[in-house]
Amino acid sequence: MRTHLHVLIIVPLVVIATTWPTFPRIFDADEFWLHVEHNDKWLRIWDAWHLEQVFAGRADLFHTDSWFHPLGHSLRFHSFVYPHALLLIALKTVLPVDDAYNLLFLLILCFNGFGGYALIRHLIKDKWIALFGAVVFAVATPFPLGQTVPDLIMIGTLPLTLYFFFRSIAERSVLFGVFAGLCAGITAFISVYVCAFILLSVGVCALFEGLRRWRERAFWRSLLLFVVIAAGTSALRFYPMLSDRADLELAREAYQNRDISSDVLRNFVLPNNPITGHLFGAALDPIDDYVRSALRSVLRKEHKEAYLGYINLVLMAFAFLLHPRRRRLLPWLAILLFFATLRLGDYLTFNGTKYTDIVLPLRLLEAWFPALFGNIGHPEYYQIGVVAPLAVLSSYGLAGVLRSKGVGTRRLIALLCILIVCIEFYTPRIGETIPPSRTAFAAWLQSESEDQIVLINLPLVGPQNVYFSYQQSLTGYPQLNGGGVRLKDKYIRYLESNLLLRTWTGRRSVRCLAHNKESFTAALDRLLADGFTHIVVHHWFYGDQFIIDSFRNAPPAYDDGAVSVYRTRDLRLSCQNQAAELPRFIHFAQSSAAMPGAGTSILSLHPNQAIDPDLFDYLGSLFSDWASLLHLYWDKGELATQNVGKQYANLQAFADDNQVIHFLYNRRDSDPDRLIGDSAFDGFNRCQRDEFADGAVIELYVNRAFSCELVIAGDPFQARYDNGFRLENLEIQTDQDALDLQFMWSNLPDEAHSVSIQIFDEAGEKALGQDFVIGHLTLDRQRVDISSLAPGDYQVKLILYDFETGAVVSGTTSRDGARVDHALEVAAIQQS
Repeated sequence: MRTHLHVLIIVPLVVIATTWPTFPRIFDADEFWLHVEHNDKWLRIWDAWHLEQVFAGRADLFHTDSWFHPLGHSLRFHSFVYPHALLLIALKTVLPVDDAYNLLFLLILCFNGFGGYALIRHLIKDKWIALFGAVVFAVATPFPLGQTVPDLIMIGTLPLTLYFFFRSIAERSVLFGVFAGLCAGITAFISVYVCAFILLSVGVCALFEGLRRWRERAFWRSLLLFVVIAAGTSALRFYPMLSDRADLELAREAYQNRDISSDVLRNFVLPNNPITGHLFGAALDPIDDYVRSALRSVLRKEHKEAYLGYINLVLMAFAFLLHPRRRRLLPWLAILLFFATLRLGDYLTFNGTKYTDIVLPLRLLEAWFPALFGNIGHPEYYQIGVVAPLAVLSSYGLAGVLRSKGVGTRRLIALLCILIVCIEFYTPRIGETIPPSRTAFAAWLQSESEDQIVLINLPLVGPQNVYFSYQQSLTGYPQLNGGGVRLKDKYIRYLESNLLLRTWTGRRSVRCLAHNKESFTAALDRLLADGFTHIVVHHWFYGDQFIIDSFRNAPPAYDDGAVSVYRTRDLRLSCQNQAAELPRFIHFAQSSAAMPGAGTSILSLHPNQAIDPDLFDYLGSLFSDWASLLHLYWDKGELATQNVGKQYANLQAFADDNQVIHFLYNRRDSDPDRLIGDSAFDGFNRCQRDEFADGAVIELYVNRAFSCELVIAGDPFQARYDNGFRLENLEIQTDQDALDLQFMWSNLPDEAHSVSIQIFDEAGEKALGQDFVIGHLTLDRQRVDISSLAPGDYQVKLILYDFETGAVVSGTTSRDGARVDHALEVAAIQQS
């Protein structure tokens, strides 16, 4: 131990320094603070709670009926990190759960460093160089600005597997072969991704070793022993997954047909580092403004997950310049290039420009080996495989630089390089704090009289679904969830089958009114029959403002400002107060063609008076999903306005800000002609007029840039995407020079998305493609230049993808229910 005392002291100190202030937070029992913002942290805490239930005989390891009540959910494909969960169970017996979680984070990084130390000291035989490699292992694990993925940082078994594998070959040791296989196999219980990357890394090393030792029986014996032990150990984790064929197919579809690319520059720049970031900014100053802004738009905060470090790159160069036997470096170079290339994604992206015609190896591997590479959902995971060769090659370079130096000099230079690594990879932990008010309702729930409490948490859409898993570890109550698991189809079908859940999922309020009372009460009865006793609204999550009017007439049983809890049965109270409805608005509320959205608003005209403020507030809640409700009335011959939503000073400002206007009035008491003659309507066509027996009129006006058929088509072309995105209609017109596309969208998500229009010839070859970003308005129009197409027949296909990640969004078409996993065929055109 005395020989290795330096690594036992320095690695923990480095980990503490580079993750500051995580360490002192462990001793702060007053505030709930976690070192990471990444939402998977809540799943890791839920894992520990679920295992506790399993140990107590209250739950099944691979199935839960409390996480997704009432149908239950398979956990065969849930990313359990068993060692982390077991250690967290043990630590939280003496520490609060947040402090136990933070301490585990530091211990995992130290474990990674110690594993790297064992490997590099075996390869290089120098404890100070091995210390440098250990630090690289500890701090070069992906740290994208504090967004460390909790189940992907425990990679210490990777260097340990390689260490035992090399020793088993060099020393012809059966024992070390067994240890190597155990390390690889046990990793399947940590992370299936890391296990796969261990096997790939060992495969590359075995290939190069086999070129030298293929005549040695001991080599093949060690390799066979490794395979048998690793396969036998990991089978305990893989068998439950492979045994369920139905769930296996669904899991394999989760990441199919997605195109993802990562910018090459993310490997080499670190502008957000608090120390070196200023240097990077200074280096950009002399560059042209356009180039500088382009670079900064590319190097977003998530870049750090790919950063290699300049000290490592310099030392790697020295390794190949100074090492007397460069062939020993080739396996590590091969592993580094393999994983670094896969890290770039399906096609090349450089400086923000996507070269989709330059296909990278990952695309081929996904096609050839979909069971493995097709199920690795994000290319940043491949960074895990980069860490080992990066540390080994940079250590070899440092060994070459220090070859002729004395012990004191070697120690000093190694410590200096460690300091540089710490500076380059330093990430201050922002963390996440949960005030006590956000979880105080859990204690109140215990006072409720129901025999079995079952929760619905709102808002339903967004990352909060994973947070609700943590909440369950506090309350222990069954709840409606499922958004944090890979197999979501059953969960989505259940939500869509219920009016209340479907509306809340769409971030909209639902009220019990005359036109929907029957369907409202039927949906409520279904929730009660399924056992849901309480609805918990978390006001500190984005989206609560869109659903809260659902509870206008149902008083909360508990409310502390951060969280409101409603008894599900109390929603019936919202059906008892309907006296405030105005007939002119009821016709509109009953209209199925009235679809809310950005750039879509309601215009109401009353002859001579404003609407009572309390009544207008009610109407505002009823139509809160539209961009605005603008009510006009004549006051001494001049138009006066009342606004809900966006505020407009006059009718012209209202018209300029909208694409679709629903105009409501009553022909018996209103004079709409004075209003329609206003110049504000010059940019609109009247596309539809509905008149009712009581005199109510609903007119639909659409901006002249779009066709009426786009909005009122009787048989629209529709597609529903898995992220909630909806294509409500698509109109296409063509001539010899251009393809004119008009889109009508709804449920636009917050994240930026893009559409790729791709044109294929009769042979199925791509002839033309054009991408454009979807804005935040309901209607959109784009033109694609097709003048360069040769005469012939062509198919037009549409691909929807996330602008930031490049991930393709799957969905279904509404006409035939066909699944759209990649490209949606939208038209056939002929070019003459």
